[in-house]
Amino acid sequence: MRTDSGTFEPRVTWSSHLLRRCLFTFALPIAGLAYVLASPGRSVRPAGPTILAAIIGFLACLAVAECIGLAMEAFDTSDLQPGVNSKHRLSSMESATRRRRTNYSSYPRVCAGIFAAQGLGFFIAAAATAVSGTVTRALGAQAATGVTVGILLGLTMLLSLVMWRFRSVQVIPNGAFGSRGGGSMDAKADQEWKPVVIGNPSGKMRRMNLLETGSWSRWTEIRKLNNLVIDKKRYVG
Repeated sequence: MRTDSGTFEPRVTWSSHLLRRCLFTFALPIAGLAYVLASPGRSVRPAGPTILAAIIGFLACLAVAECIGLAMEAFDTSDLQPGVNSKHRLSSMESATRRRRTNYSSYPRVCAGIFAAQGLGFFIAAAATAVSGTVTRALGAQAATGVTVGILLGLTMLLSLVMWRFRSVQVIPNGAFGSRGGGSMDAKADQEWKPVVIGNPSGKMRRMNLLETGSWSRWTEIRKLNNLVIDKKRYVG
């Protein structure tokens, strides 16, 4: 199967990122529910709840890794070469830059996405720590854990909605594969302009989620390079 089949082709396969991430993320509240059912009180042996707690910890670390992966996938632009993200021409670049073609950094964007995910997680954890004692004394340990699992399930559903690729967007201009049309008049007048095609795509359209449709996302940057989005900063001054 092609590597872009999970996003370019209009179907969901078992190897798609969306399905894999949904399975991983929904496994966490399911494990939490199993922990609630396996720990009714002191009469239960500690082996079962201990194993389930270890599984919950592993899945929680996996969920954090998935959030970091989402930030990298949506905002990482380090593979875009210098000179293609603006009106620079190869003839105007220094010889050392032309030879080196060093990737420009996108760490501010990626760090901002990771900071948002981690900051939200720590904020929710602080709020849970503040009210956990009161809820436990009012409802009991098992019921309080069930409330936590319900909140976790709601957050998982919100994350799944964010990951859902609901919109089909053109990321490759019409003339990239030899067909007529595509690109703006400035791009056609620029003889050294070439469309940016990452990898070996099977189509010009790509299904995107909420993060990827943002103005600072990786694919919006690629669409700007392909003259599919008007870059206002290019014409300032």
